[in-house]
Amino acid sequence: MKAIILAGGQSERFGEPKAFAKIDSQSFYQRIIDVLEATNMFNQIIISTNETLRSQFDYPHIVVDETKHKNKGPLAGIHAVMKTYRDEELFFVISVDTPMITQKAISKLYQFMVEHLIEDQLDIAGFKEENYPIPTMAFYHPRTFEHIEAALASDDYSLKHVYKRVVSDWLDVKKINSTDYWYKNINYQQDLDSLKFRILNR
Repeated sequence: MKAIILAGGQSERFGEPKAFAKIDSQSFYQRIIDVLEATNMFNQIIISTNETLRSQFDYPHIVVDETKHKNKGPLAGIHAVMKTYRDEELFFVISVDTPMITQKAISKLYQFMVEHLIEDQLDIAGFKEENYPIPTMAFYHPRTFEHIEAALASDDYSLKHVYKRVVSDWLDVKKINSTDYWYKNINYQQDLDSLKFRILNR
């Protein structure tokens, strides 16, 4: 099982590449790597990014989006890694702008997927908040690859385009007994400032 850290976004709203923003003196991407490694669930952790950012990562396992899928969002990143590792049995996808992801959350989601895998033939198992799926924090079965390819070949590169066409199920974030910011995206600088304040005052 491999983990994919999606770190190829333009980060226009944030103003700089989010992967290298820091929380507690540690970059987002390194923090996520540490959490993923601590779960002991993955045989490899891959950073999915673009050619421009590639050299800025201090990490050996990097896959770059295919040129023909440049600027097609998270789907391009997932596709590139799945295509590189066609024999992998399962992929965990996590966006780099979710730096407070926890071991507990990943383990609970994996348990949720395993419980539903046989009976429901799940293709995607992810988290949801108030019935809104969070597909950038989810397990993907390799069966999704053909649907991802089809979406990238269309004019709809959204993750929704894929999860609506496969068997998916979603675990409510409230099921994870943790801080209420563990799954939050950092989209703007003020989001990061707010997160730092909350960590300081928890």
